[in-house]
Amino acid sequence: MSCPVMKLGLDSDAHVVNGLVRGYSVASDLKDARKVFDEMTARNVSIWTTLISGYAQNFCSNEALRLFDQMIGEGFEPNGATLASVLSACARSGALDLGARVHEYMKEKGVEVGVILGTALVHMYAKNGVMDMARELFKGMENTNIMTWNAMICGLATHGHANEAIDLFQKLESEGKVPNSVTFVGVLTACCHAGFLDIGRKYFKSMKTVYDIVPGVEHYGCMVDLLGRSGQLLEAEELIHDMTCKPDVVVWGALLGACRNYGSIEIAERTVKGILALEPENDGVYVVLSNMYAEAGRWEDVARLRTDMKEQNLNQPRGWSAL
Repeated sequence: MSCPVMKLGLDSDAHVVNGLVRGYSVASDLKDARKVFDEMTARNVSIWTTLISGYAQNFCSNEALRLFDQMIGEGFEPNGATLASVLSACARSGALDLGARVHEYMKEKGVEVGVILGTALVHMYAKNGVMDMARELFKGMENTNIMTWNAMICGLATHGHANEAIDLFQKLESEGKVPNSVTFVGVLTACCHAGFLDIGRKYFKSMKTVYDIVPGVEHYGCMVDLLGRSGQLLEAEELIHDMTCKPDVVVWGALLGACRNYGSIEIAERTVKGILALEPENDGVYVVLSNMYAEAGRWEDVARLRTDMKEQNLNQPRGWSAL
């Protein structure tokens, strides 16, 4: 695709080239993205940003870092949109080195850190688990928005600071700020990781009753996981059946994992049916159920599962021999 563009002389059209680089990057075709970039006769900051972000999003952080330094070395000064875009890519891909380099550049140049860039920095550090820096930046921001708070709450919840995540959510409420769907993913994740069953139930209910937020599959997944970890398997199963959206394999899988931990074969059997309805060739669930049967001494059921797999032409995992 790039060759006709260059032959037609469209390599001077920054908009066309930028679109090509972005398209190749989204498709993870970085070789062609770089080829188009290298053949561009008149690059601008936007095109540099697109390729740097493409490298970062595709987990090529070293190449992204080199390109960022090359851009600066060639006299291109990244603007606020460039910095925010690159930081966002670093957050999604875990490219901490590049994110830290961007932050260093911002300090060297005295870049004004407003809500957008401040949030991008907090998000980048929080997603990468550098919570001390995320806290420092968050506390130093004069103005924030809900995305800033979400970045902190989700980062704390994900990286083992459940109590702090809940405290921050309560502070958000006390200051009259309105949480959104993402906020509650963070809050429920914190409850799940820490085993805060009653608090999780409370906040899950408040989504609809207080904030008129319809729970999505991620929220249900957190609650099923929390209930399952707490041994409330029937309640978890009932919640799945009461979902306002279609449960996915992750939600069913959380319940199956809890069934395995608590030895609940009856619920596991129903859960496996739910998973197979979505993924008929998922042989992993047969293994889980077979192991549960074997631990309970139900060898006839183990044999039946083996037969079912053969009839459906599913592979029996190596070493799966309980008979």
